[in-house]
Amino acid sequence: MHSEIKAMMALAGLAAGCADRPAGAADSAQARKERPAMEQRTNDGDGVSGLPSSFGRSFATLDQYLAHLRENAGPIDLPWYREIRPGVYEYVTSMRPAGPPKTFTREELMREFGFTR
Repeated sequence: MHSEIKAMMALAGLAAGCADRPAGAADSAQARKERPAMEQRTNDGDGVSGLPSSFGRSFATLDQYLAHLRENAGPIDLPWYREIRPGVYEYVTSMRPAGPPKTFTREELMREFGFTR
């Protein structure tokens, strides 16, 4: 009897915790979570947010983002980009790629990550 009362109270607590959310909120949250990262990026004037390995930060310029990756992502074995010559960057990862190095121009990276400068 005592355990049944505990179970009923626990269920009531769960229901109360969900009472402030509209019906289907969990479904829409899941849909947002499943969107590709590109769709979640925003450039709101304060910088681009929602970037891979950004750790919740936003960046005003591509240079700021690339410096962040080099300083914070690279040391913990996350991918980053190394400038191999002016305006050309190599994708760096600790995982050995099967093919030739992946390189990108500055313009390609700006377009990929949503930067205007």
